[in-house]
Amino acid sequence: MSIFILEDDVMQAQQMKRLVKEICEKYEIAYDFIEVTSRSKNIIEKIHLTTYIPIYFLDIEINNEERKGLEVAQEIRKYDPDGIIVFVTTHSEFAPISYQYMVSALTFIDKGLPYEKRYHAFEQCLLHYEERNNLDIPTDDFIMENSHSTVRVPFTEVEYIMTDRPHRLALVTRDRLIHFYGTLKEIEVLDDRLFRCHQSYIVNKTQMASYNVSEKVLVLKSGKQIPVSRRLVRKVRQLIKDEL
Repeated sequence: MSIFILEDDVMQAQQMKRLVKEICEKYEIAYDFIEVTSRSKNIIEKIHLTTYIPIYFLDIEINNEERKGLEVAQEIRKYDPDGIIVFVTTHSEFAPISYQYMVSALTFIDKGLPYEKRYHAFEQCLLHYEERNNLDIPTDDFIMENSHSTVRVPFTEVEYIMTDRPHRLALVTRDRLIHFYGTLKEIEVLDDRLFRCHQSYIVNKTQMASYNVSEKVLVLKSGKQIPVSRRLVRKVRQLIKDEL
């Protein structure tokens, strides 16, 4: 499980991190990492590394932008529709209008609350976070874990995986490109729906649409095209027939 904190005041950010760690230790709530940052980009870039439902503690005012946290929440929702969003802010007056941003926030925590009440609010959020993950029903996801990377994506979104650089791969979906460390040899044995159609490409069989004879490429349902090894052309064409 993963915890994100967006806060541009260094002292407040560290206090929040200590509070979260203390509660997690008290209730033995496991987590992969706690990402504390003042840059929304650092959060967005790490979402694909999360294996379970993350929790996001977002300040609303960042670098003197009054509603920046609300905008960041909208961006998070593009990549993570299920994550738990909590606004930690002095701008609790934005609570009534937060629905306009359609980010389904769990709650608002007022920074001005006495320590005991603030502790209790964080405590309730983190217990809810643990409960959500414990009750989370396993889905049909593509999951790749090794000593360098953890990647989890709904299998229906996976189009293909390709070699990007030595020891680094790129997973391609309709609208995302996820880079991670690993080998195609590791990937091709993860699921029967994955097929290595080329030395540098593994395709999700359910995404195959047709084989372009003149261009000698495999055409996916999204219109993307990937190469096919000559010796595997017949196999690919048969797989397409089987999927139809």
